[in-house]
Amino acid sequence: MMMLRNSNRLTVIAVLVIGGLLSGCSGGEERAESPKLGRCKSLLGAGNVEAAVKTTGGSDVEVSGTPQADVLADSLVREAKQWQESDLLHNSYTGCRMDAFEGDQLSGTIDVSVKWSVLSFGLLDSPKNSRTWRQVNESVYVAPEPGPARMQLLAACAVPGAAESQSSDLPLQFDVSGLSLGAELRWGLLRAFAQSVTEEMGCATPPVIPSVLPAAT
Repeated sequence: MMMLRNSNRLTVIAVLVIGGLLSGCSGGEERAESPKLGRCKSLLGAGNVEAAVKTTGGSDVEVSGTPQADVLADSLVREAKQWQESDLLHNSYTGCRMDAFEGDQLSGTIDVSVKWSVLSFGLLDSPKNSRTWRQVNESVYVAPEPGPARMQLLAACAVPGAAESQSSDLPLQFDVSGLSLGAELRWGLLRAFAQSVTEEMGCATPPVIPSVLPAAT
């Protein structure tokens, strides 16, 4: 009886060992997604992030920044409540910076950030600024390509407790950049980012951000 029990135990061990070897030969274990990349997907939309990373050609992604809409919103609201019209310097907050690698080589970088803008809505009608900025509606302006591989969005957000002129004189500026990104994907990331942050900020009147990038008129 003892010999039979030992024989069965050896058989089970042998099966487990062979199974482990076969699984190792089948391509190894799949790498777990980093928590920060998962938070970027929540902030920017899972489909947008997956498509953006794919354009870089990289298989490994390192994430930095603060991919949490509530944390970004708290910082922006605090800054808006302390704002005075003479203030010209504003902090920039990185939501997600994704550096994609193929082996040891950097294959692409995608960066999204937000800050309070030095451009008031009243300045955007000047001949110089109107060449860059396109009005979408009363609460949103967009710069489709203010620089190589960049897109920007200005959104009015009246913060309760801030100065009365803050809504128009201190709009939010959202930025996205990435050499591998097309205009449609840049807009998808930018729109999702702006919506995520402004929803957390509790704007008195939420900005109206269209689902599709408005065509030039």
